[in-house]
Amino acid sequence: MGWTAVLPDVLLWRDSCNVYAVLGDEGALIVDAGSGAWLRDVDQLPAPPRALAVTHYLRDHSAGAAAAARAGIPVHVPQGESALFRDPAQHFRRRETYLIYDNIWDLYAPVEPIAVTGELRDYAEITLAGIDVRVVPLPGATPTQIGLVLRTPRGGRLVAFSAETIHSPGRVPRLAPLQYDYNDLIGAVNVAFSADLLRGLEPELLLPSLGEPIVEAPAAALRALHENLVAHVDDREDERIGLSCVGHDRVRRLSDRVWSSTQSLATSHFVIGDSGRALILDYGYWHPVDIQAIEPHLSPMLLPGYSFPERRRPLLHSLDALRTQAGVEHCDAVIPTHYHDDHVCGIPLLQRVLGLQCWAPEGFARLLADPAGHRFPCTWPEPIRVDRTLAVDEPLEWDGIRFEFGPMSGHTRFSALIGWEVDGVRYVHAGDQYGPIDDRVRPRSWPTPGLNPNYVYRNGAFPDSYRRSAEWIAAFRPDVVVGGHWWPTETDDAYFERLAEYGRDYEERHRRMMALAESDAHFGLDGMAGWMWPYRVHATDDAPIAFEVTVRNPLPAEATLSLRLTGPQTWEGPTATVRAPARGEVRADMTIRPSGPCRRQPVTVELTADGQPFGPVLEALVTVGGAAF
Repeated sequence: MGWTAVLPDVLLWRDSCNVYAVLGDEGALIVDAGSGAWLRDVDQLPAPPRALAVTHYLRDHSAGAAAAARAGIPVHVPQGESALFRDPAQHFRRRETYLIYDNIWDLYAPVEPIAVTGELRDYAEITLAGIDVRVVPLPGATPTQIGLVLRTPRGGRLVAFSAETIHSPGRVPRLAPLQYDYNDLIGAVNVAFSADLLRGLEPELLLPSLGEPIVEAPAAALRALHENLVAHVDDREDERIGLSCVGHDRVRRLSDRVWSSTQSLATSHFVIGDSGRALILDYGYWHPVDIQAIEPHLSPMLLPGYSFPERRRPLLHSLDALRTQAGVEHCDAVIPTHYHDDHVCGIPLLQRVLGLQCWAPEGFARLLADPAGHRFPCTWPEPIRVDRTLAVDEPLEWDGIRFEFGPMSGHTRFSALIGWEVDGVRYVHAGDQYGPIDDRVRPRSWPTPGLNPNYVYRNGAFPDSYRRSAEWIAAFRPDVVVGGHWWPTETDDAYFERLAEYGRDYEERHRRMMALAESDAHFGLDGMAGWMWPYRVHATDDAPIAFEVTVRNPLPAEATLSLRLTGPQTWEGPTATVRAPARGEVRADMTIRPSGPCRRQPVTVELTADGQPFGPVLEALVTVGGAAF
């Protein structure tokens, strides 16, 4: 026990994990917290600890952070794990412990709330304890694990605190945490990504959290790790394909001035302007495999397919390849086609790290900027700064290129078609609206490949959703249609007719299957009675809470809608009356006063239309008091 020197200004204490102390002029930076046993020897350090950085949440690395915080040491944790550190009770309340088919190691999480001073954000360059530090994403033992890269203050050595990425040359400390799902080993692909990233940084030393410091040939140690990972997953198709792609990021040339990503879950497209700058259409998750070129039954790599934001992590991708292959040194902005997380989650990263702007179509700009305000599916929880709102009926002139925007609903009502022309070729980006399906299941009478039934009712849909988008595309007459998850499609008359046919078929089959007749009372194709904004409310006291209520008239004629906002019996809720056109959506401002602390308490809006009750059709969630929603 006790502190031993790795370098003159880097000390090591062997706790349940390696606890490192980096000595700077202003004090010591502690990396990882172990069990906290090292705190009894903290007085032996040549400088007092001024900051603690925890690389990931596994308890053998994080348990001591609570005692460190109580001792007055500021604690910094990965951004994607902050909520888990702050409120582990909430994590364990929502975690299934019987039918476990997602085997990610989040039951080995902190059990004691930890006072968090700061969040370690991917790619950030920050100062901790007076020491300049770069935060690097190292997914592996946890999908949100981070590492720290710095030059030692006194010796100037470039060192990487690599967490569990590597234990010793060619080896990881444990494989079990890399089994994210059930019988997979997808975490091994993430380890390969992390090892490749570390090797590119060319550190002189690797300081793993489990294992011995690697002071000789760190690049060779990481290369051996990649080779052993490849050999270990030889009998696993998904992992073998994923590992073969790590380190081979490329962009695909559609024309001299239009390129697309090959390693992203939703394809990003890059349009190059007259000056050589680029505009990005969609920017989501990194994905090792070119999903347009090969579609095995892949687990989603960084995305274990569950609705936990902390398991989903955007990483930078495609930009180095765009620079080397297309000569693009600068991107101005990113325009999303719709609000879904796989298309937008990387936008805050582009804004923070590279200073890009986000220009969003007006139909969903608010959803991006205020994700807490709504509950539509696939919402990235981090607010996205919208620098410019784009009207659907106003073209955008940018760097010699004219972009036009059209209505698009079906996959989601909160989306927009994007059309442009460059070098004599007309393009339309159709988001996730259209995509081919397997030839074996398409009707033989269709003259072109079948279309993927990619509509999601909870995203918002209308009977004429596909008809309207088909009409706009046909009027724009693109030569090429691109999308988020499939190959670009060259168009012809048969293609436009197929879109029109699909729109007619979509409407006919839904009218055949649902009570959508003119005389029926209904809430439309998507069954959506409306919504309350904001959806999630965190109030510090029991002051009145204001909601903007959007409600749909379910009747085929103009009607009087009576609304009643209710919560627990002791809460004071109002009523409101509004007139609404047939099937129309109208808004009302309503306020409720809570009567004490609560956690995620539902409040509802009850609807009556011309005297006919439809029940409490809307809800929002309210937290009063406490540290978090």
